[in-house]
Amino acid sequence: MKTIAVDESTWKKIKMLKDKLDARSYDEVLQKLIETWHLVELDKKVDNVIMDDEEAEMLINLLEKKKGS
Repeated sequence: MKTIAVDESTWKKIKMLKDKLDARSYDEVLQKLIETWHLVELDKKVDNVIMDDEEAEMLINLLEKKKGS
């Protein structure tokens, strides 16, 4: 097990999050924060994917063919 140092205000916020998330441990709080961060980053990347209707249709057809094989 590792330890990390945080200032008092960060400690209070993590403690508050632990209660709000009904987490059993601070490790669980950090895991949820990390998971949320990953989802936010993924969402940002998905927002950057832009294609027109024709490209989207071609991609859907390709995926359906792959699924069927």
